[in-house]
Amino acid sequence: MLAAFRSQDRGLNWLLKIEDYSHIEVTMNEFDIVTVIDRPADEVFAFLVDVDKAAAWNPQVLEARQTSDGPLGVGSSLLYVGKFLGRRFESVSECTEYTPNERFSTKTTSGPFHLEIDNTLSSVDGGTRLATNYRGESRGFFKLAEPVVVRLTKKQFETATENLKALIETEAT
Repeated sequence: MLAAFRSQDRGLNWLLKIEDYSHIEVTMNEFDIVTVIDRPADEVFAFLVDVDKAAAWNPQVLEARQTSDGPLGVGSSLLYVGKFLGRRFESVSECTEYTPNERFSTKTTSGPFHLEIDNTLSSVDGGTRLATNYRGESRGFFKLAEPVVVRLTKKQFETATENLKALIETEAT
């Protein structure tokens, strides 16, 4: 699609062209983190979806809360306030999948990152396997340093997963 607009600004004519780039495929960064937590799936799921506890185990999150009314479920909106690379950010997310004790997924709807997080839980001997897939891309300031951002983000989510595991297993004892 090509559209042209003409305008007169202080006696000068200028032309703005808008092209359709929808045929260009955008690749997103993606990685997985898998851990086994020594607790049953219902306890792991309950802890994972307790948004108020996110700051306790995720080092990037300073504050998190549900901003929509009603119980957490598909369509619910969440606000995360955090700090990354010395910059404070706010990110609004939407719950895209919610299957108790099995799956919890979110995607950002605003903020400096486009991020989709898909948590899948399954029972295994000795506890619960938590497999999390992260897909995303940086925006704005963070886009300039995206290779570094991806490495640091993965490391921080690995730390968050270790913290989550430790907290759930400690609370159970």
